[in-house]
Amino acid sequence: MFAKLNHIAIASDYYAINARFYEALFGLRTAKNYRPARATVVSDGRVGLNIIPRREGRCSGLDHFGLEVEDIDLAVSRMAKFDPTLAAIKRPPVRPFAAYSAHDPDCNVFDLSQSNIGFQKDVYAESLERTTRHFSHVAVRTRHAEKCAEFYAEVFELQLLNKKFDDDNYYLTDGNMVLSLMQWRMEDFADMDPQRTGPDHIGFRVESVAQVMA
Repeated sequence: MFAKLNHIAIASDYYAINARFYEALFGLRTAKNYRPARATVVSDGRVGLNIIPRREGRCSGLDHFGLEVEDIDLAVSRMAKFDPTLAAIKRPPVRPFAAYSAHDPDCNVFDLSQSNIGFQKDVYAESLERTTRHFSHVAVRTRHAEKCAEFYAEVFELQLLNKKFDDDNYYLTDGNMVLSLMQWRMEDFADMDPQRTGPDHIGFRVESVAQVMA
């Protein structure tokens, strides 16, 4: 695949405790190269979960996801061809998780890095063995799900899995993880508080739901 989903980021006031939660409940492993004073990274062997301290003025919870590509210049040029208004900005060299920050047509923010360059490859480096309980998908609630699905398919060559599910959402995969684009409509929130757009939830595949609940 040209691109893969390589990390998910969560902002938390208790980032170190949250990391221990995911280690204990899902068997994720602490990455060997991380910044314990500034964040904690746990991994299932394929995908990293970067748990970062919540900065003042920011919301806690899911913050963004990251894509790793074979050729970052080609990815950025494809973004401009898809929509000239899309932006990708370079990040500081001391930031190991991404070379760029970018957004899709609905302004959902994601990190963008290139495989096998610099120290970025070390933080989410794949291990030889994936944990038994591992990430299955990351979901984003967005206003123009179909347009965003076209974006991720054309720019990053993620495979569209639609027509397999009887709903209005769009599902794309890199062969390991699924990116779920959930269609957001105001009318879906009649008689209840509307949920905001943006990162919605993460999913795990486990050997037994009952064992996890226990």
